[in-house]
Amino acid sequence: MNSYRSTILLLLMCTWLMVFLTGCWNNKELSAISVVMAMGIDAVDDQYEVSLQVVDPSQMSRNSPMERTPTIVFSKRADTIFEAIRKLTTESSRKLYMSHLKFVIFDEKTAKKGIKEPLDFLFRDHEVRPDFYLAVVRENSAKEAVTFVAPTEILPAMDMYKALRLSEKAWAPTSAVNVKDLLQKFTEDGIEPVLTGIRLTNLEKGLTIDNVTKSPQHVKYFFTGIGVFKGDRLINWMDDSQSKAFTYISNRVSSTVASIDCPYSNGKFVVEVIRSKVKMRPEIIDHEPHISLIVDTESNVGTVSCNANLKNEETFRDLQKSAKEHLEQSLKEGIRNAQHIGSDIFGFGEAFHRKFPREWHRWKEDWSQKFQTLKVDIQLNYRLIRFGEITSPIDMGLHNQE
Repeated sequence: MNSYRSTILLLLMCTWLMVFLTGCWNNKELSAISVVMAMGIDAVDDQYEVSLQVVDPSQMSRNSPMERTPTIVFSKRADTIFEAIRKLTTESSRKLYMSHLKFVIFDEKTAKKGIKEPLDFLFRDHEVRPDFYLAVVRENSAKEAVTFVAPTEILPAMDMYKALRLSEKAWAPTSAVNVKDLLQKFTEDGIEPVLTGIRLTNLEKGLTIDNVTKSPQHVKYFFTGIGVFKGDRLINWMDDSQSKAFTYISNRVSSTVASIDCPYSNGKFVVEVIRSKVKMRPEIIDHEPHISLIVDTESNVGTVSCNANLKNEETFRDLQKSAKEHLEQSLKEGIRNAQHIGSDIFGFGEAFHRKFPREWHRWKEDWSQKFQTLKVDIQLNYRLIRFGEITSPIDMGLHNQE
């Protein structure tokens, strides 16, 4: 009897699944929607200009000839982002579908004005997934940044999305910030947000399909530096060398390279950082905040263009010492620059908030001033662990064989 009841129950469950789960409850026909991949937000006069990069399905196949660009850009101005997007329905016969949004780009004017207001709509919209990246375009408009035709990927937004993820993993000065990271920074005490910068070159020749079908490509973009914020407002920029301090201290470095002057001889050697971990230790000394950074880094020697025999233990130690000093100098320079700007992008204040909540309550209101004079000690453990198969420069090896 129990077996019979189990069989009936199983049949009922299967029937229910077949009836109710044959399709998505909120599905939409592809022909009825426009998939938005990127959004550009510009401040124009007292309004926002919103530019949406939308997929053109008819141009998506790589097997079909490229007769025109694979994306369409719609643009409208309004007092708010929500109004501008609604206005765009007057130009598009399809519903704008935001679930696949990959990139939101601000111009510098919007970033300096404040990005909380334009982001408020995206935080609230149920269709928008909180996994898109954000950036600030430098010297150009956000509309231009979402309009150019990318040479590598069919969709320009995917090209930038993948490039930023790859660059963060392989190049320390680049920092990929998604909307979750940004929202967390807005809600935490003692830490300020950053956004990566984008530059465009030779843009006027890159707005047509020729940028894809002809070589060399005209327009190029590259991620450079990080924009330093206070609250939701952009206040300054850190260049590539200075922004390394942020990525190291926030433990965002998975791999990078550095070119360093050779000790005691002309030329340079290049190291590949393969592991780096920074521990932050907040302390109170004489009633004032202090920070100690314990940095543990391992690297390989990549290339050597000076007269150095890596089999020699003393030479190897000299290279390791130079690499350590180079990283230590980069960290100190980046910290000094952030202190000069007056924005705690490293989260030193957050560390005090966690460990010394009572003292933090007293320091919170004037933390920006305390951060500018905060003493930061760096304890750097740096190890060169491998140097490949060749232990001396190629020309030196050939000379020794003659």
